[in-house]
Amino acid sequence: MKIKTLAALVLALLASACSKQPAPLEIGNGKLQGFVEDGVEHYLGIPYAQPPVGALRWRPPQAVADWKGVLTVQENPERCPQFAPVVNAMIGSEDCLYLNVWTPAEKPAAPMPVMVWIHGGGFTAGQGSYGDHDGLKLAADNGVVVVAMNYRLGMFGFLAHQALTAEDPAQPSSGNYGIMDQTAALRWVRDNIRAFGGDPDNVTIFGQSAGGVSVCAQLASAQAAGLFHRAVIQSGPCETPMSTLAAVSQLGEQVAEGVGCSDAEDVLACLRAKPAAEVAAVLPPDPSFAFGEGYTVWWPNLDGQVLPRQFVDAFSSGHFNRVPVINGATRDEATLLIWLSHNLLFKPLQAEQYLARLQYLVGSAQLADKVAAQYPLERYDSAFDALTASFSDGFFNCFARHQSQALARHVPTWSYQFDYDGAPFFVPGAELRAYHSAEIQYIFGTPMSLTARRFEPHEQGLADSMMAYWVQFARSGNPNGAGLPPWPAYDGGDQTLLFNVENSVAQGVHAADCAFWEGLPYLRPAYQRESSVRSASAP
Repeated sequence: MKIKTLAALVLALLASACSKQPAPLEIGNGKLQGFVEDGVEHYLGIPYAQPPVGALRWRPPQAVADWKGVLTVQENPERCPQFAPVVNAMIGSEDCLYLNVWTPAEKPAAPMPVMVWIHGGGFTAGQGSYGDHDGLKLAADNGVVVVAMNYRLGMFGFLAHQALTAEDPAQPSSGNYGIMDQTAALRWVRDNIRAFGGDPDNVTIFGQSAGGVSVCAQLASAQAAGLFHRAVIQSGPCETPMSTLAAVSQLGEQVAEGVGCSDAEDVLACLRAKPAAEVAAVLPPDPSFAFGEGYTVWWPNLDGQVLPRQFVDAFSSGHFNRVPVINGATRDEATLLIWLSHNLLFKPLQAEQYLARLQYLVGSAQLADKVAAQYPLERYDSAFDALTASFSDGFFNCFARHQSQALARHVPTWSYQFDYDGAPFFVPGAELRAYHSAEIQYIFGTPMSLTARRFEPHEQGLADSMMAYWVQFARSGNPNGAGLPPWPAYDGGDQTLLFNVENSVAQGVHAADCAFWEGLPYLRPAYQRESSVRSASAP
């Protein structure tokens, strides 16, 4: 029996190997060898910049050198250094500036639209692709080229220091290396994507959470001008003000002191010589992404070079890379963040913690009392539900609404809200409703599930429609197309498409809630105030 089982396993592995046919290709730097599977060419782990190690740590991404022979690109690249949630152990490699490309094996006569995914994870976690096939269905079913990149995270992507700022007089700034990585990947797409059948003059960037904020960063950065032609902001709280370069440079001073480099003759040489794990441990990021008091938040900063304006100011004034935009959020953004901070740790949120959590978010007891009066506990079934409503509205839904209002004054803009309660989640029974990141699976066509490989029949239409809208937007700059229910632009009509098993259009979504939040003098979540520049300690 064991021999038969082993033989069956060997045959299955051989069959799997045989189904992957080689896919040779040549780009500017040299020859590649990917593979073809399920009608899609996979090129996994293409370098778009030199490894940012040694002397290149905390420097702008550098061009890749040409290689000799054939570079095999058939494995998902290592993620950039980060702390794994919950266990809070460091994983990943600094040699991480790679991207993946999925393209249909049968190429049409005309170049295909290109969709470039920017992953989320609070700028401290995540990776471009979590598996070999993340972009497969989107490419296979829709005739588009899909690209997903890694970019530097945490202190390796966003550390600022006065010595780093002074290092290059031509660009007196520091701390936005992760954003520069993304722009470098877009330059790679411009220079190489034609070889994959893609159209370098029809590139759509789309991203969720920190990836959505990254889309805003590319919209606001002059360095990214002309590198993309449409943009999709998914749950990106881009109204969250960036801290100043001077403020975040204090973190660099703390890191230098923490690893014993503050008194070194060459502080930067000392910092760059330290092992990545030793440096990263000085100011670890919030493992829960929301309520990790005492941890450090790593985020883009207002450096005057890469990012010269606050995103909201750029959008309001029209000083941004003007392209059509889809912008939206999920209705219950905060459920996942509260669940990560409480339920996952077997410490469900209690009623007596509600005011403290609100105070952490809005910054003062006085403002917390006002929010609690607007979202009283007695109106909800639990403290979890009350905090979900207030956190979701104040820091996601209203930000999304304001972003759409500002953008629509300058570019064609379409607003959405993901409204479906039954989206799959990796942990059964979590009951997170329309949670933060829930919509991603419908756009890429694969459930967020450890067991299910297909959506339930009643929700397949939701997946089909979201994918179709996104692809049509990538093709034409307008999500509307044949066979799709009309999605009105966000203009004077204040109309938003609600994605559910039966999609519908609503007017004035969250208008009343946002009128309340607009009257508060809060500026940002606690983790983004300059007072959050602090030493790390356990929450």
